[in-house]
Amino acid sequence: MTNDANLEDKYVEKIVSMGYTEEDAKDYIESKKPKKIIIDPNLGLGDVEEIEVKLPEVNESVFASSSNILLPSQRDVNPYARGLAVILLIGCVAGLLNGIDFLSPTSGLNKPHDLIYAQTINAPEDSAIFLGTVVLEDGSPAQNFTINVRAERGGNHFTTTDHEGKFRMENLTPSLSLLDIAIVEDDITYGVSHRMLLNPPAGFEPYGFTQIDIVFPDKSEFGTDNGTGVFWIDYSPEEMEFPLIDPSAATIYSIFGYGFVGLALLGGLLSIIALNTGNLGLIRSASGLVFFSMGHFYSACCLGLVVLLLSFMIPKNEGF
Repeated sequence: MTNDANLEDKYVEKIVSMGYTEEDAKDYIESKKPKKIIIDPNLGLGDVEEIEVKLPEVNESVFASSSNILLPSQRDVNPYARGLAVILLIGCVAGLLNGIDFLSPTSGLNKPHDLIYAQTINAPEDSAIFLGTVVLEDGSPAQNFTINVRAERGGNHFTTTDHEGKFRMENLTPSLSLLDIAIVEDDITYGVSHRMLLNPPAGFEPYGFTQIDIVFPDKSEFGTDNGTGVFWIDYSPEEMEFPLIDPSAATIYSIFGYGFVGLALLGGLLSIIALNTGNLGLIRSASGLVFFSMGHFYSACCLGLVVLLLSFMIPKNEGF
């Protein structure tokens, strides 16, 4: 405190030497000192015994209309929406049957053989490549066997198998064809005939590939040669309805079948929910799924499209 007092006296003397009075100098120094701030720990409430906090009264009229609010389970479902949902369920059944048909390539209305043959009709010439492997019944490769393809379009084509039994033929025309495989041993000919389909190009590809592996029967399975020296087995009559095709084509066909089944099942699930709720969004979503499940003779496509259009025409009410 002594140092502060001495310092204050020096400031006073300095200010007085500048022509001010001593009283003015002390007032000026006092005004420059920092003021002490005292914080009341009771925040000024020390003398208040009790504080009562009251909330504003609730006006009952605010919730007077709450009884008019309907939960989704209390709403009446629009009868038009239910009708559309029923139509969609019929379309789902059609799409499901279509998918199951695709999964059975040798039965039903849809067969991969028919689809491939329809595509070969307008396919460009010399756009098919045929390759495969010929093996004997014991699994050994059939070397130097003659391969002859007699196509409905494009004439005959010949080649021979290599030491691994493999062959490849190019510049064939996609069509229904006869496949002859033969071998000559000691002036005796053994051969078989098959009926097959050559794949056309897919999409923008310049060539269609057909790969078929053949098992050549054992000599004991051949009948008589009727004195001609030619033993031949003709399998083509048995393959009139289902000629040989590339196995990958049948696999792709089955994949489409699984896709149709999945779309139909998902569309059916949405249709059932829409049947109980009358939700327009679910009806329109289900109609799109049903449309792409196709159905036999495009029945599911037509039903899905009709329901989608009708969903924009039915009146809206409390059911939505």
